Amino acid sequence: MMKIIKLFFLIFLILGCNYNPKNLDISIPSVNWSENDEPPSIKLCDKISSDTERLICFKNNLIKLISENLDFTKTYVKKHLNDTILVSILIDKSGKVSFLNALSNLKIKEEIPLIDRILNDAINRLPNILPATKTNIGVQVSSKFELPLILKSD
Repeated sequence: MMKIIKLFFLIFLILGCNYNPKNLDISIPSVNWSENDEPPSIKLCDKISSDTERLICFKNNLIKLISENLDFTKTYVKKHLNDTILVSILIDKSGKVSFLNALSNLKIKEEIPLIDRILNDAINRLPNILPATKTNIGVQVSSKFELPLILKSD
């Protein structure tokens, strides 16, 4: 009798392990950006009514703020520089600006090996800004931007 129970138990385990649950449909609500959503901004640009012009104002002023915070006092270059760096930043939902990375050419890396650190320090000194707002759900959200920064040496 015990052998029969063990046999049924073994068959149950084997068949039970082969159970294939049906595919679960996990739906994640999509977040679509619309014309009504607000990109990040600064107070100076927030008064502009055109979304395109406000975003251009924001990017230009952000580049200006970053440039003003750059500290090259301890940096000496041997060759003439006139190149562009593409700086990636993150503006979190509280308005804090963070440095993500920078894409630059080999010439810049050779002349200014600490360029990423210099950019990071400059961006960390920026004041908080007005974060992007997802208006259809009424929350502030993080956003990523890539900004061109031109480096010129005399």
